Amino acid sequence: MLLHQRFVPGLAIASYIVGDERTGEAAVIDPTRDVDDFITFARDNDLHIKHILETHVHADFLSGARELKARLHDEPLIHCSGHGGPDWTQPYPDRLIHDGESLAIGGLLLGVIHTPGHTPEHLMYSLVDTTRSLAVPWLLFTGDFLFVGDVGRPDLLGAEAQKELAHFLYGSVFEKLPILPDFTEIFPAHGAGSLCGKALNSRRSSTVGYERRYNPALRAGPEDEWVRTLLAGMPLAPPYFRRMKRINKEGPPILGADLPGQKRWSAREVQARTCARCLILDVRSKEAFAAGHIPGAINIPFGPNLATWAGWVLPYDHPTLLVLENPGQLTEVTTHLLRVGFDDILGYLEGGIDSWEMAGYPLRSLATLSVHALQRSLDHGGRHTVLDVRTENEWHAGHIEGALHIHGGTLQERFGEIPRDRPVAVICGSGYRASIAASFLQREGYENLSNVLGGMSAWKAAGFPMAQA
Repeated sequence: MLLHQRFVPGLAIASYIVGDERTGEAAVIDPTRDVDDFITFARDNDLHIKHILETHVHADFLSGARELKARLHDEPLIHCSGHGGPDWTQPYPDRLIHDGESLAIGGLLLGVIHTPGHTPEHLMYSLVDTTRSLAVPWLLFTGDFLFVGDVGRPDLLGAEAQKELAHFLYGSVFEKLPILPDFTEIFPAHGAGSLCGKALNSRRSSTVGYERRYNPALRAGPEDEWVRTLLAGMPLAPPYFRRMKRINKEGPPILGADLPGQKRWSAREVQARTCARCLILDVRSKEAFAAGHIPGAINIPFGPNLATWAGWVLPYDHPTLLVLENPGQLTEVTTHLLRVGFDDILGYLEGGIDSWEMAGYPLRSLATLSVHALQRSLDHGGRHTVLDVRTENEWHAGHIEGALHIHGGTLQERFGEIPRDRPVAVICGSGYRASIAASFLQREGYENLSNVLGGMSAWKAAGFPMAQA
């Protein structure tokens, strides 16, 4: 048996290729939309992808099942859950599969286990290698049902569905898992960093037995108490999750081998597009953005978290133009955006911000503020509004006395709470999220903004006072 885990940092997505090296047959489980890695791995290992399996209708990224099938000349069969009912049954699979069924991949058997709770239709797949055992599963592909250190959250379909899903999840945990041996290895669809659970571990695999012993969510107790404990401290779910659900239910559009966004735009062409409906996404570092940027641009610095923050703060109904540090970033930036459904990428500014400067077009800057300067200002009655854009847990662990707390991902709905008649110092953990938030506020017309360099990490390191809630 050949097993390959393909992990996407940031979104913390784990997809899998499993194959029988003897027959060359293979299956891909929970593929992302950027499918070249799966095709290349299969080719390099003499595997023929015959099946594509989904564990559930994903909320945090767009499925690559249809894309992979199309790129492989429609040869693989797509398998999705048949337990979703009218609301959560996708129309595009070649086969709807049900609890207790199995799928042969050469000498491997993938067993279908219905594990509702994270979603109503959720499946996990047990793998039996018949060259070693005819019945005992060696591996489990657990999707978003069971993670290393946690279970999938049941609250993503809204408050009305949450109660029923939490009940289903309790049943899946304490009825489905006990029948599996301790030594069975688990391979989940996400690791640490994903918002599909509360306390995911950075380890990317585990065993059923280890999780039984050390995973807090697998500790038995009265159902109501178990649910309350599970939901306590659950991180805020991004609003783009609802969009991903809708698109994945129907099936994302097929992109083809050529990525969008390859067109080079001159500074003059970009300047002509800087209107209310055109979005300029600047992925340069927070320092470069602060020094000078196109008015109205939103800054999400290039890195693993670009896709997550794009989903949090960017509007989906605007065509997008990119400002890059260098053209070599284009493929990766575009891939990040496509994973979360930003398909309308028009292209990028040729020559980068230098070409904009040389053309004589206006630039905006974003002030920066050291924690020492901020502390002096606050100590001497400065008028700064300190805007803390970190998560709830970070805020409760320690914050600046008197700061206004608004999670950076909710600014679209809440920026009206921020006063416009006072300077606003935006702070996060390091300055990354503060740059995103400040650029968004600039786009909304806020003038006197600054990014606090080093964020709360620098504030704490400097020994300045912190309040706790």
